[in-house]
Amino acid sequence: MPDDELDDLIRLSYFSDIAKAIVSETTVKGVLDRLMDAIGRSFAPLNWSLLLLDRPRDQLVFKLAVGKASSALLGMRIPAFEGVAGWVVANGRELMIEDASSDERWSERVDSMTGFRTESIIAVPLKTEDRVFGVIELINKLDGGRFSALELRTLTTIAEFAAIAIEKAVYLSQIKRMAMSDALTGLLNRRGLDRVLERERARIKRYGGSMAFILADIDEFKSINDTKGHSAGDLVLKAVADALSAASRESDAVVRFGGDEFLVAMNCDTPEDADKARARFEAALAAASAACPAGPFGVSLGVHFGDGEDIGLMIRESDRDMYRRKEDRPSSGFGDCVMEILDEAP
Repeated sequence: MPDDELDDLIRLSYFSDIAKAIVSETTVKGVLDRLMDAIGRSFAPLNWSLLLLDRPRDQLVFKLAVGKASSALLGMRIPAFEGVAGWVVANGRELMIEDASSDERWSERVDSMTGFRTESIIAVPLKTEDRVFGVIELINKLDGGRFSALELRTLTTIAEFAAIAIEKAVYLSQIKRMAMSDALTGLLNRRGLDRVLERERARIKRYGGSMAFILADIDEFKSINDTKGHSAGDLVLKAVADALSAASRESDAVVRFGGDEFLVAMNCDTPEDADKARARFEAALAAASAACPAGPFGVSLGVHFGDGEDIGLMIRESDRDMYRRKEDRPSSGFGDCVMEILDEAP
C-alpha cells in the first residue's frame, strides 16, 4: 500500500475514533469533556476556548477556556460580532490568522482584559444547518510556530462532530425536561419529583441531614372552575406555581403534585425551620392571591419534617397537617389566610 493511502487510512481511523467518542455523549458537559480531550490530543495550542452565542443579548460567552488566564475568561461576555470570533459568527466560516496584530478582524479587547498576547489564531464555527451557535478558537502554538491549513481543516471537522453532538444533547435534555415537567405551570411533575427524591435520599444517606415536605392545596378549586371557568382555574394554578417558585430556594424542588395540589421538598435542619418556610410560602401565596386576575383564592399548607427515608409517610403526614389546619380555620378565604399570617408574625 502506498504511503499516501496509508496516511489517509490512519487519518480516517483517527477522525472516526474522535467522532464516535464525541457523538456518543448524551449531555452537553460530556460533549465538552470529549472536545477538550480531542483538542488536547490533536493540537498544541497555548490557549483555546469555546464560546457560545447568547442570541437575545447579541453576546458571545466563554463556556470553556484552557491555558493562560483561562479562569479570567470563563463566563466573560463579549459583543457577538466583534473580533475574530465575531467574524466567524457573522460569516459562518472558519478563519486562520497568522499575525493577529496586522489583521483588521482581530480585537484586542480580550488581550487587554487578560494580559495575554495573541499572535496566531484558528477559529471555526459551531453550527447546524447554517445556524451558528458558537465558536472554537485556538490561539498561539506552544512551539511559537503558526497553525497550518491541515490543522484548520482538522479543527473544522472536530467542530462539526461537536455541533451535532451538542444539538443532540440539548434535544435530549429538552425531552427529559418535558417528561418531568407539568405543561401548564412548568413545575416538576411526579416523575420529576421521583428523580429529585432519589438524589436527595442518596445525599442524606451519605452525608446525613433531613428534609421537610410542604403540601399546598388550593381551597375550593372545583368551585373556581365551576363558577369562573377553567381559564380562571388555570390562572390560579399558575399564580400558585409562580408564588411557590419565587419563595423557594434554588435547592428546593417545587412540584405540581396533583390537580390542585403542590408540594415543596426541601433540605431542612429542624422542625422550626420547616415551620418558618411554611410561613414564608403562606405570605407569598397571600400576595399572589391579592394580585391574581382571576380573583382572590385560598391555599392551605401542611408541613412534615423527617429524614426523607419514607417518602410516602412524609407526604401523608403533610396531608394530615394540612387538613388539621383547615379544620382549625373557620373559612379558607383569602382574608383568613392574611389574618393567619399576621397572627404568626412576631
